[in-house]
Amino acid sequence: MEIRAAKVEDWNMIWELFFLMGKTDSQEKVKERFTAMTNSEQHYIPVAILEQKVVGYGWVQDYGFHLRAGKKISRLNDIFVLKEYRNMGVARNLFFSIKDWAKQNETTWLQWNSSPSAVQFYQRLGLNPLAEDDDCPFFEIEF
Repeated sequence: MEIRAAKVEDWNMIWELFFLMGKTDSQEKVKERFTAMTNSEQHYIPVAILEQKVVGYGWVQDYGFHLRAGKKISRLNDIFVLKEYRNMGVARNLFFSIKDWAKQNETTWLQWNSSPSAVQFYQRLGLNPLAEDDDCPFFEIEF
């Protein structure tokens, strides 16, 4: 399995994953944002490649430094893996890639909300939600 930063050239393979993840507006608009984000230092979109195919992706965004505290927050927005490639370590490897990017990017807090169905995944990584919300549990790692 290869984990690497997404490239604009990955578009034809990654669109299916975005669509399956849901809440997309139009393919054209998503492609514009994807292109901009792959060229931005404030975004990191790792992809997982298996069998020469993009089978998963993640997305984290650097929110910059807090005005008063001077500490940086990064927000994990997505981790998605095609159903037929789940339980093979793909999401775990994407998460560790995101975590490494956040550390290298001087992030103080990596934060995210997960779907209720993903809580067990994060718990297997030794993480527990800080706030129990039935709809979207909140997680945070402080570096």
